[in-house]
Formats: sequence, C-alpha cells, structure tokens
Amino acid sequence: MRITEGNLFAAMRLTLPEHREMAERLEREASRRRAPEWTEDRWSEIEYVLGEAVGTGSRVRISLFGPYEDEVWEGVPVLRNGRVYLEAGDGAGRRAVPLERVVAIEKLGMAGREPSRAE
Repeated sequence: MRITEGNLFAAMRLTLPEHREMAERLEREASRRRAPEWTEDRWSEIEYVLGEAVGTGSRVRISLFGPYEDEVWEGVPVLRNGRVYLEAGDGAGRRAVPLERVVAIEKLGMAGREPSRAE
C-alpha cells in the first residue's frame, strides 16, 4: 500500500495522544443512545405492573435507561411519600426509583407462575 492511498495516519501508524483522545471521545458520543419516548398506553402498562407488585409485595426487575447501556435493579417496590423505592433483599438498603428513566419493568414470578412483563 502506498502512503498516499487512504488515511495518512493509519498508513504511518502515527497517532498523537491528542488525536487518540479526540477519536475516543467521538466514538463515545456516537455510541450514546437517546432516551425512548413512551406513549400513554405504555406508561399505563408500567404503572399497572408496578402497582400490582407494590400491592402484593412481589419482587420486580426494573430496567433503567442509561446513555450507553441500561441498568437493571431488582427488589421489592415500596411506595413512601408519593415516591417509589426499591428495597433490595441483599442488605443494600432502599433506593429511590427514577421513574423518568424506567424502560421496562418485570414482575418476578412466584413458584409455579409466569412473570408479568411491561416492556
């Protein structure tokens, strides 16, 4: 391959630290995802599954939107002072659920039953 063909930096294997940092930053920005926009029906499904889990004290798996990948939290949802908290059974305590970031919620099934899912 001749040096005049294609990308000069790739041909010479020359990359300055500033160029590498800029390329990494551009790649991160390109892989950044946009938050989904849900319809009223979709929020009703999420609200139903969450309400059912709060009422029965069932465990749920909640997927929260992240700019690069989703976070998954598991625990028992509890309603306190108008906010939804997730109590983890592993002693991690109680975490407030940011409802604006909820992507999917799944009620974890009990023995012999299928799990309910809103996605």
